[in-house]
Amino acid sequence: MLRKFGKSAAVAAVATAAVSLASAPASAADTAYNTRTVWVDGYPRETDADACTTRTLYLNSGTYTWKQIRDLARYPTRDIYLAAGTYTWTDCLRPHDNYYQQTSTLDKAGSSPAGLTGPAFTTLSGDMTFGSLLDPHF
Repeated sequence: MLRKFGKSAAVAAVATAAVSLASAPASAADTAYNTRTVWVDGYPRETDADACTTRTLYLNSGTYTWKQIRDLARYPTRDIYLAAGTYTWTDCLRPHDNYYQQTSTLDKAGSSPAGLTGPAFTTLSGDMTFGSLLDPHF
């Protein structure tokens, strides 16, 4: 009898938890990231190879804040409305003679690509994390 009650209590507890979770308010969509860590030379040359990272993802329609990432920096930034669909998201670190420039693109088939280009910068040699993030406003 005690054993039967224990099973009934467990089933009731699970059912109550499921109802409680189902009625919880929906949370905002998560921020998406496209990043890569690379070693950079403090004295880049125009002939050095670009470092890029690309991912494909489905985005819901809405307004997003798009920010480039360079280690702890989150600049430049742009608010952008994106239609629902599958996007190819590419971030590149482009070497020039003694400086770098970062570019970010969002490309959806049938639409013009959106871009975000950071200012030229210099850096010391070492590991650097670069990329961008998309923070939905919904």
